[in-house]
Amino acid sequence: MPLTLDTTNSQFRKIGKQGIPPKKLKEIQPKVLHALAGMQADRTAGKLAFLDLPEAKQSVQACKKMAARFKEAENLIIAGIGGSALGPQALFSALAHPLHNHLSAKQRSGAPRFFILDNIDPDQTEAVFELCRPEKTVYNIISKSGATAETAAATLIIFDRLRQKLGASWKKQVVCTTDPKNGDLRALCNELRLKTLDLPPGVGGRFSVLTPVGLFPAFCLGFDVEALLKGAAAMRERCLGDNMDENPAAQLASYLYLFDTTRHKPMHVMMAYANALYSLADWFRQLWAESLGKAKDTMGSTVHVGPTPLKALGTTDQHSQVQLYIEGPPDKVFLFLEAKKFHHELKLPAGFPHVSSLNYLGGQSMNKLLAAEFAATREALARQERPSMTISFDEINAHSVGEFFMLWEITTALAGFLYNINPYDQPGVELGKILTYSLMGRKGYEGRAEGM
Repeated sequence: MPLTLDTTNSQFRKIGKQGIPPKKLKEIQPKVLHALAGMQADRTAGKLAFLDLPEAKQSVQACKKMAARFKEAENLIIAGIGGSALGPQALFSALAHPLHNHLSAKQRSGAPRFFILDNIDPDQTEAVFELCRPEKTVYNIISKSGATAETAAATLIIFDRLRQKLGASWKKQVVCTTDPKNGDLRALCNELRLKTLDLPPGVGGRFSVLTPVGLFPAFCLGFDVEALLKGAAAMRERCLGDNMDENPAAQLASYLYLFDTTRHKPMHVMMAYANALYSLADWFRQLWAESLGKAKDTMGSTVHVGPTPLKALGTTDQHSQVQLYIEGPPDKVFLFLEAKKFHHELKLPAGFPHVSSLNYLGGQSMNKLLAAEFAATREALARQERPSMTISFDEINAHSVGEFFMLWEITTALAGFLYNINPYDQPGVELGKILTYSLMGRKGYEGRAEGM
């Protein structure tokens, strides 16, 4: 079953004046259809490379072949940040055993343990290096340019530790995923003759999960890459169609844009009702925030637009955030991720008939309780005129996860058109990078941090 989108609790007829009436959706439809036509034209012109990643057979084969070279590896360590880390992490959390790294090699079916070095926390970084034997570890450095300070720092440590431990054979353990021609990392790979995988030049980091950024780790971990790409391709066909009632990306973009601009709801909370889906919300946050938070529109006018993406976990955050969601400022719209099926049906044993708070649960299941709590939270929000939409996974597997990635990438592109901004750049992060370079003494950036 494909992913489904339910917008009922965002509609005027369900939640009243805080919902979106049919008239508003009808008014915005021509803009959405124009955006879809523009996307089709740009795709034909080769400008939206992320749309064609499901058919990038050469890239898929390169990743599969590279992963086969490390089939005896005990550990896979990724050094990357942003999309280079969030995409692989989302895949791992959704598709791996919940306690994958705690299992024996036999229980993991030979798949390596998985670690990501993204945050430059020295204690966390040192702990990963202490845990993983270098001769049994593959180090995947992911950076299009090689200039990102966090990944560059991890690269220096990786190269140094490997040289100390393995001597002349250290290069055998390294794979760099980078631009095929340009950038400092590509130049270094050429100089040192390191193994590489190519990042498509036309695909930005936060749209890169279906490139070698995500596919090489997926092959190493034994995930069904074919199903992942088939899911993405199937969703792409749904989301490029001009029938609004059958296009979930067009519906999501329309509702979320209208909630922000006509209902003063700039907070978009993605709440996952399965631990496996929680990292998908992390991936969504970067995609939505970096793509849509912009100071200038496409004409150069100052606009300062962009919704704020947040994440939550059901049922955990029913006991930490839902009080705010129901009675606090009405500035939020909720994006529920629902898992219809889990791999296990966990029965609750009967017992203690004299204790009412326990007895009523006996003989039922944890699955039913989770479903009931989700339904209750969604309805409680609706009764307070707090809008929500639900994306349902019939089952959490590679196909549905591929659908999810493509759904939100296209939704983001459409939302960028509605906001009249460029969803593919991120100029706002550059100043922080420049100041960091200056503070760390990088040549060419002297004096840029004066006054700090």
